[in-house]
Amino acid sequence: MNSSDYTPAAKALHWLIALLIFVLFPLGWAMDDFTGVQKFQAFNLHKSLGITVLALMVLRVIWRFFNSVPELPASMPERQRKAAHAAHALLYLATFLITFAGWALISTSSKPSVLFQVTNFPLLPWLSDLPADDKKAYHHLFEGAHGFLGWVLLALIVAHIAGALYHAIVLKDGIYSSMKPNFGKKPSGLAVALLAFGAGFLGLSGTGKAVASEWSVKPEASQIAFEATGGGYTTKGTFGQYRAEIEFDPDAPEQTAVRVLLNMNSAATGTADADEALRSAEFFNPAQFPTAQYAARGAQSAGAGKYVLNGRLTLKGVTKPVSLPFLINIKSGTAHVTAETKINRLDFGVGQETMAGLAVDNDVKLTIDLTAVRLDN
Repeated sequence: MNSSDYTPAAKALHWLIALLIFVLFPLGWAMDDFTGVQKFQAFNLHKSLGITVLALMVLRVIWRFFNSVPELPASMPERQRKAAHAAHALLYLATFLITFAGWALISTSSKPSVLFQVTNFPLLPWLSDLPADDKKAYHHLFEGAHGFLGWVLLALIVAHIAGALYHAIVLKDGIYSSMKPNFGKKPSGLAVALLAFGAGFLGLSGTGKAVASEWSVKPEASQIAFEATGGGYTTKGTFGQYRAEIEFDPDAPEQTAVRVLLNMNSAATGTADADEALRSAEFFNPAQFPTAQYAARGAQSAGAGKYVLNGRLTLKGVTKPVSLPFLINIKSGTAHVTAETKINRLDFGVGQETMAGLAVDNDVKLTIDLTAVRLDN
C-alpha cells in the first residue's frame, strides 16, 4: 500500500457508509409512496440502514483516533487545507446528527420499529419512557430536524463529490486516489470483516420475522361497543371512530404493546336524546376531553388463545388500571380478537349514581370485536 493511501479498513468504512447513504436517500424519498406491508417494510429498512450508518460512523471515528491519515499535498494553499478539513468535519457532524435524529424519531414514535425484520428496534430510554404528550412534542421536533439535516447532508455530499472529481480530473494531485479502492490488491482482514458486516446487515433486511408483529385493524370488520343498564333499561352504543396501534406475537406475549384512542364525540346509541346526554359535561364531556386512551404493555397467557392485558385507561382526565382479557385467533396473517371487561363509570366521573330518581349500574360493559392483518408477515 502506498503511504499516501488510506488503509484498506478506512476505505472499506468510507465506501460502505457511502453505499448505505446512497440507498437511504432514494428510499427516504420513495417510502411514503408505498402502501400496506411494503410501506411498513420500506420504513423499517430505512430505519435499520440508518442505525447501521451510525454504528459504522462510530467505528470510523475510533479508527481515525488510532490511525494517521495521508497528508494533503504540499502544493495545496493553506486556505484550501482549512476548507478541506472543515468540509470533512461538517460531513462527519451532519452524518452523526441526522442518524441520531432518526434514532430519536424512532424512540418517540407511537408505532413499533423492527430492526432488519429480526427484532424490536433498540430505543433511547430517556425518550421512549416519556409521557405520551411529551413524546409527541419531541417527535415533531426530531422529525423536522431529521428532514432539515437530510438536505444539509445532501448538499455536503454533492460538494464532497464535486471536490473529489476536481482533484481527480483537474488537479490530479493524488487526493482522490488515496481513497480509491484498489481492487487488484488483497484486502486486509479488517476490511473484509467490515465489508462482510455490511453485506450481512443488508442481507438481513429481507429475512426473519420480528419478535412482536404490528397489526392493522380493519374498521369495516371491527367494533368497539359499550352497554349500560339502569332503571330496567339497557343502553347499547358503539364508538364509530378510534385508532388502534397493536404489537403482538403469540410466541412472545410479553412483547405485546397496545394503544387504543377513542374519539368520544363518535359515541352513538342510535337515540338522539341518549347521544346528546353522552356528549354533555356530566358524561363523556368530549368538548374538554375529546379522546380516551387505553394503553398496555405485555400480555399474560391464560390458556389456548387466551391472554390478559393489564393496562391503564384514561377517561375524562382520570387514569385507572383496567384488566382486559381477550381471545385471539390467527389464520394466514389475519387475527380475530374478542374481549370483554367492565369499567366502573364513577371512577372516571361519568354520570351520577341515579338518573331521574332511577338507580343506574355503576359498571359499564365494554366489548371489543376486532379483525386485524399483520403488517410484517
